[in-house]
Parts: sequence; C-alpha cells; structure tokens
Amino acid sequence: MAFCKYCGTQYPDGGTCTNPACAGANQTPAVNQNTNPFAQTEPSAQPPKKNSKGVLIALAIVVVLIIASVVLLVIVLNNKKKDDKKKADSHKSAVELYAENRYDKNGFATVSELTMLEDVYKEYKKSDDFDDDKDDHKEWISDMKDIDISVDSVKKSDELSDEVLDAAEEYFDDQAYDYDVDIDDIEVSDGYEYKIEFEYKEDDEKDTITQNVCVVKVKGDGWKVITMDAEDLEYYYG
Repeated sequence: MAFCKYCGTQYPDGGTCTNPACAGANQTPAVNQNTNPFAQTEPSAQPPKKNSKGVLIALAIVVVLIIASVVLLVIVLNNKKKDDKKKADSHKSAVELYAENRYDKNGFATVSELTMLEDVYKEYKKSDDFDDDKDDHKEWISDMKDIDISVDSVKKSDELSDEVLDAAEEYFDDQAYDYDVDIDDIEVSDGYEYKIEFEYKEDDEKDTITQNVCVVKVKGDGWKVITMDAEDLEYYYG
C-alpha cells in the first residue's frame, strides 16, 4: 500500500490517489517516493560554523609569544650591556670598577673576576669556596648597614718597575697553583700603582679609607687588579 504525498490517502501500490479534492489525484506516482507521508525530511547540510572562540585564543597566544620574545630580547641586550661594563678596557677602568664593587653587597663576583686570571676564576666559581666566600661578603656588607662607603677618588700613583712586574707574574702563578690550574708562561707587560680613597660615613661622622692597589696587564687576560701596594707585592713575591 502507498500513501498520497499531498493528502495522505491510502491507495494500492502502483495506483494513484482516489481523493477527488486532492491535487495529487490521478498523478503518476513518483519513483522512489517516500511512502510515509508523515516522515520527517532530513535537513539540508549546513556549512560548519567557524569556532570564533578558538580563533581568538590562537591570536591571543600569538600576541603573548611576540611580547615574550620582545621582552626576552630586551633582557638579553641589557645583560650584554652590563657585561660590557664589567670588562675593563684600560688600567684606570679596571681600578674604578674594582673600587665601585669593593663595598657593594652584590659586587663580589665582579671583584673576584677583576682580581683573578680568567681560567682561575672559572675554576673558583665552580668550587664550594666561591659560594661560601660570596655569602661571607654579603654578611660582611650587611653588618655595615649603618655605614655608607662610597668611592671618593681613584688616582694613579706610579708606574710599576720591572721587579714589581716580575713579582706580579709570581703572584698569579701562585694563584693558579692554589686552584690547580695549569697556565704556562704568565706574562705581565705593564702595570701601575693606584691610590683609592673611599668616603666613610656613619651617623654624623666622616672619615676616609685609603687602599693602594696594583693593576697589571696580563697577556691573554687584560688588566687585572692585585689588592696590595707595589712595595708589598715585591716583598712577598719578588
């Protein structure tokens, strides 16, 4: 049995609707026509909706990554500038850098790098001594929290004699030996003695701290500071 698609009248298979009031009366039945007049028609396929929320999230991630990259680049460039400042390109700048960090709570690493040969400093930094000495330095500075110490002046005194330069080579040779670093032929070609004056303030009292140091040019390492005056350097290492 079949059903009329217009009015639902039942009629024999192969026949036509017999309802005279129906527009489908006497019409040839359609091939493959759905025989259930009450069947639900399948909705036509709709194009998938775009996930606007997902797009916004993706864009947000891209923006965050770009901002993070820019911030990282700025940090790297700033650190490079700081590292460049730590490099002494002359005997005076080496002494000035030493003086600026001598009484700085965070200046221990810079002072150590300025007063040690490069290979020795690398070994020292890997040792437990470095962390212990760094902590001791911070504690020492913290104990002077009520004292203000600043660099007053850095003045060159005299050029070092050949005897003192030879003593400087022995000084650094001993330094390398202490940290089991094998360095052949340490050469010191030039050097000067400097006088550093620090201004010391505590409450209403003012005073001056004076320190004499030697600064020498070591082949392959540049300018290095020796924290003793020329007389003591020659006496102990000459």
